[in-house]
Amino acid sequence: MPRILISTSCRHKPHDQPSGHLFVFNLDKQKVVRQSEIIEPPYREVDPNPRGGFRGLKGISIDGHRIAIANASTVFVYDHLWNPITYMWHPSCTGIHDIELKNDTVWVTSSRNDLLICLDFNGNIIDYYDLRDSPLVKKNAAHQIKPLLHERQIINGRWDFRDPRTHDMAITDSLHINSLVFLDNGDLLVSCGLFRVIKDRNLHNINNNLKKNSLTRALPKIYQKIEGIKKGSYPENFEALSISSNKSISLLLRISKNGQHTSSIKLMGCRFPSHSIRILHDNSAIYLNTSSGEILHFHPETDQIYSSTQIGRTFLRGARQLPDNTLLIGDNNEMIHYDMNGKQIISKTLICEDITEAIFDINILPDDFELPPISFIDLHKQKLPVHQT
Repeated sequence: MPRILISTSCRHKPHDQPSGHLFVFNLDKQKVVRQSEIIEPPYREVDPNPRGGFRGLKGISIDGHRIAIANASTVFVYDHLWNPITYMWHPSCTGIHDIELKNDTVWVTSSRNDLLICLDFNGNIIDYYDLRDSPLVKKNAAHQIKPLLHERQIINGRWDFRDPRTHDMAITDSLHINSLVFLDNGDLLVSCGLFRVIKDRNLHNINNNLKKNSLTRALPKIYQKIEGIKKGSYPENFEALSISSNKSISLLLRISKNGQHTSSIKLMGCRFPSHSIRILHDNSAIYLNTSSGEILHFHPETDQIYSSTQIGRTFLRGARQLPDNTLLIGDNNEMIHYDMNGKQIISKTLICEDITEAIFDINILPDDFELPPISFIDLHKQKLPVHQT
């Protein structure tokens, strides 16, 4: 059985503590055989979002003898021995989720500004899609969505989206672009994980201004005064109070080789972003409805839905098919081994005891790859990448 790479992201971690790890899980032994310290992104100290923000390790992608891993704003590329090849970042690219390493480029889902970006190994944008400019996005949005920047501003990095003080996240992150896959016919499927619908603009503005000034500890007291409730009974996710979940949706958008946009799958009433489009061995696909804990099985070209089965109970995110056709699915700090043909959960395994540390992505470590370093920080001190920005 293969060794499994698992990236994680921690909630509620102070900026001076590790916000995630890269784990290697041995399926045969059913245990973690490596836990690696990651490189933290900049500006963590000014993004106090307790549920995510700039925390943790994000997407993992493997192409031949190279592997790419990403934090919230930087993609790092290594060889099969984990020697650094390069790393890249761009001011227009942050809130990274899934990535796709292809030859000497990396496709990146930039959720902070609803962009799908292709970077070369020097950190230059060589292609991009601004999903805010898609006619289908505008058609499905509950309120007006328009591009934040024009082409030259995006290419030149007019705004440094890595710094949360430069923008209003609830406005810039309107679609939460978080996953992508390329189909055999050349089409591209993109996950607009959550169309955010603001139901209380005043409450949102209060929340956003406090975040920009690092005053989020005042949020509970302000909420108590606004709602007139007793101390301690405010919800954990204060920001969710200003978002209308019954009107929020997840949308899979198909982009053809000639740039035509068509709608694929739409999920209604989403409280959380949906995640992890994956193409399976039989060329069918899955998509994780994180709000309901369901795994959606569908045909990626015809959009025929084969099944929608609830398997999760906390926060579905991260998925990978094994050689025996079974699936590994992340559910907060637990990994679910699932037989989709038999609609049966084979096992559930805790990857770590910390319930605030959640699985982000899952991939298979090829047999000819070494185990990752215990500390990527120490690795980069010893072996600097060829390209530094």
